[in-house]
Amino acid sequence: MRPPFLKLFPSILGFVLVGTPLVAYLWEALNRLMAGHVNGRQLSIAAVAGLLFAALLRLLMRAVWQWEGAGAEAGAHGTVAETSPSGRTRG
Repeated sequence: MRPPFLKLFPSILGFVLVGTPLVAYLWEALNRLMAGHVNGRQLSIAAVAGLLFAALLRLLMRAVWQWEGAGAEAGAHGTVAETSPSGRTRG
C-alpha cells in the first residue's frame, strides 16, 4: 500500500503546474484593471481563467480531504489524535 502523500503528490504538482499560469494571468488582469486599463477581451478571458482556477482549487481540496480521511482512519486506530476547534484533544 502506498502512503497517502504519494497519491496526493501528483495532484499538488498538477495544481502548481496548471495553477501558476492561471494566477499569473488573473494577477496581470487585476493589475491592469486597477490601473484603469479596461479591456473587455482581457476581462472575459480573466473570467474564464477564474472559473478554471476555482475548479482546480476544488479538485485539490477534494484530494486533500481524501488524504486527511486516510489520516483520520489512522487516528481511529490510536496513531493520530484529533483536535477539536477549541484545541482540546479528542480521544
